[in-house]
Amino acid sequence: MKPQRTALHNLTLQGLHDWMKNHSRVLGGQVSFGATTGNAEQDRNIQCSKASGATPGAANTEFAVSHGLGRVPVTFFGHTDNGGVFVQKHDRLEQDANLLKCTTVTANYGLVVI
Repeated sequence: MKPQRTALHNLTLQGLHDWMKNHSRVLGGQVSFGATTGNAEQDRNIQCSKASGATPGAANTEFAVSHGLGRVPVTFFGHTDNGGVFVQKHDRLEQDANLLKCTTVTANYGLVVI
């Protein structure tokens, strides 16, 4: 469920009540990143991109993860199958791909880029 966009400069008291009620429903637990695998159900409430793959064969080697958001992402989160931790330099945020490093060798990963 996405909140309805309303022009705030032209609200009545009833309109403001309805706007707040709708937004509280969304923020009350009905917020979703969409499908958990792939991009079959693109970002439902939160504009994000999902990626999966394997890290390079050497630890702490930079690799690119394409996200296609059309903007510089705010952050990312994910997991690896071998306990690896992702590292990202803040000066390397890109509009079409994130440049990451992983602390372990050849980790299978899943990421959500926001």
